Amino acid sequence: MANEAAIDQRALHAALELFVKTFVVADKRSQVRNRLATADRRDETLSTLPRWLVRGVPLEGADRSPAGAVKRFGELVGIQLTATAAHRTTIASALALGRGSATLYIADNGNLAVVTVPDGTALLCSRF
Repeated sequence: MANEAAIDQRALHAALELFVKTFVVADKRSQVRNRLATADRRDETLSTLPRWLVRGVPLEGADRSPAGAVKRFGELVGIQLTATAAHRTTIASALALGRGSATLYIADNGNLAVVTVPDGTALLCSRF
């Protein structure tokens, strides 16, 4: 998609640090961060990520669609991790691209993340 851009490793590590500190149970933070930082075990970690979340509620109704996410959150920009890549994108694009696969979207503001799963509803992680 046109609004995607590659990211450098420092940005990826900073986003992951913020995500795990805020949304992952304490005893799994280091392991989750390290596995998501490289593509070696990322797919496996993305698939099991929902069980390690401190805060995560299913996105429901219109919020599940890219248009609904834009209406609720605006043109929020962040980083999306897939099994093989990490790139900058909007929350709407992250929801569209995450359908049917395990992905993680981390908003730049650190207050919000979205975890998509292959056979289920995306989970919203929010500090609020």
